[in-house]
Amino acid sequence: MTAADTNRGKRIAKNTLMLYFRMLFMLFLGLFTSRIVLSALGEADYAVYNVVGGVVAMFTIISGALNSAVSRFITFEMGKGADAQLNKVYSTAVNIQVILSVIVIVLAEPAGLWFIDNRMTIDPSRIPAARWVLQFSLLSFAVNLMSIPQMASITAHEKMSAYAYIGVLDGILRLAAALLISWSHSDRLILYAFLMFLSVLAVRLAYGLYCRMNFAECRYRPVLDKSLLKEMFSFAGW
Repeated sequence: MTAADTNRGKRIAKNTLMLYFRMLFMLFLGLFTSRIVLSALGEADYAVYNVVGGVVAMFTIISGALNSAVSRFITFEMGKGADAQLNKVYSTAVNIQVILSVIVIVLAEPAGLWFIDNRMTIDPSRIPAARWVLQFSLLSFAVNLMSIPQMASITAHEKMSAYAYIGVLDGILRLAAALLISWSHSDRLILYAFLMFLSVLAVRLAYGLYCRMNFAECRYRPVLDKSLLKEMFSFAGW
């Protein structure tokens, strides 16, 4: 076995351990956080948050497909050693996220409001709060979409330790949000939705900062390569 094979084996083992650590940490913290949120919001508001957030969560299938697609294209260009094309792939991926964010918001905004006003069985006094939850959930989803190029870059470069550490940060921020609403005397449902949006935004900034500091290709340029855009959309669609 060559030294390169040995190093690659060690890297794979390290990445696997980091992913398991992230999964177990998030699982434990998630169970603990859910109990605090349920206690702070109460059954009715907790159900409202999950139902309204679920309307937006239907679109998350897009995220997984795009993450795989962008990671595939970045890895392919890394193998070719074409730095200019690698940056073009990254910039095109950012363009795709912007387009999809606009499409999802345009579609989900009226559909979500219609669902809240006409189909959702809740106390009428909580409808304004549910509307705020929808807005913050849509913003959180858009920010998550914008994180895909950075997450794909981390995956392509096999920097799973960064992915794990940022995941830990995400879990800690969610726990902090749960603790804050349990001490708050304002509308806890609206506050929780707002704090969750802030946590998503903080995680997005962490991904962006890490990638900008470590990967040369993660510098957005306003490029429009229609053939590449079509190819990436087609691959993600499959």
